[in-house]
Amino acid sequence: MTTWQELTGYVRANYKIADEQPEMMKIIFETEGLRSQVVLLARQVLMDGAEEWLQIMSPFADVQTVDLKKALADVGNVVCGGAALIENLLFIRHAVPLLNLNINEFERPLLLVTVTADRLERELVGGDKY
Repeated sequence: MTTWQELTGYVRANYKIADEQPEMMKIIFETEGLRSQVVLLARQVLMDGAEEWLQIMSPFADVQTVDLKKALADVGNVVCGGAALIENLLFIRHAVPLLNLNINEFERPLLLVTVTADRLERELVGGDKY
C-alpha cells in the first residue's frame, strides 16, 4: 500500500466500517468478554502534501476519570503506540508513513493499539464505553 486510497480499499475489503469520511475511517472491534473497542484510522498529510501518514488511534478514557500518572506509566510499558490527549479523551495512538507500507506494518499496530486501549479502559475505567 502506498496511498490513503489503497489503504481504505484494503480496510473496506477486510473490515466492517462503522463510519467513513474522506480522511477518516471508524472500525468497531469485538474484543474478549463481550467488549468492543472503537478504532479510528486517520489520514495525515505532512510537508505541504508530499507525505501521507496513517494514524491509528483508539480512545480508552475520559481524562477526568483516571489516574493520569498510572495511565501514562501503563502506556510506558507498551511496545506500539503512545498516549495522546484529544479534547478530554485519552487515546492510544500510533502513526506510520503510507509510502511503502507493508501489510504487517498496518495489521500488527492496528491489533496492538486496539487491545492496548481495550485493556487500559478495562483496568483503569472499569467499563466499556469506547
